[in-house]
Amino acid sequence: MPVRRLTGLQRGPANISEALALLRELGATPWLVRHHELVAEVAALLLKRLRASLDAPIDADQVLIGAALHDVGKLEHPHEMSGPGCAHEAAGERLLLGHGVPPNVARHCRLHAEWRGLSEPEPLLVAVADKVWKGKRVNELEEAVCRSLAERSGLTFWEVYAQLSPILDELAAGSEGRLARSADVGTL
Repeated sequence: MPVRRLTGLQRGPANISEALALLRELGATPWLVRHHELVAEVAALLLKRLRASLDAPIDADQVLIGAALHDVGKLEHPHEMSGPGCAHEAAGERLLLGHGVPPNVARHCRLHAEWRGLSEPEPLLVAVADKVWKGKRVNELEEAVCRSLAERSGLTFWEVYAQLSPILDELAAGSEGRLARSADVGTL
């Protein structure tokens, strides 16, 4: 799968390491940094496996950096680290925009939860990575990814599904190890 470099990223983090460094600079707890590391790790594995099986142009940097920053708004809403809530989504987007992160990346703070109705794969892949890292599968989300990748690749929905489903099965199966690594950093 052809991978384009971020054309819209003229400032802000250029890679996962820089995104995680930004989180630390903003005061993220070790637990929150680890969460972002794990979601970005799953996003990277997902992109690698998709690249091997599909010919769909995906802005991989946008997905990876988006995955590495998607929950930054929990800095302003720390109660949402261990409980329900969605205030962190818009707060994260505003926070990142205020720190020079381009809109096409900052929006992942909001879109990782507001993915219904989206047709481009980048925010859908961030949303999937945020679910699959912990072993959660969401059929409606996965179907949206299939539709989006089918549109970009010229394949049918079912051809994409046949490629994507086993990848997600494998990634979800590795969730126990990732959850253990998440717990290794202690409390929220």
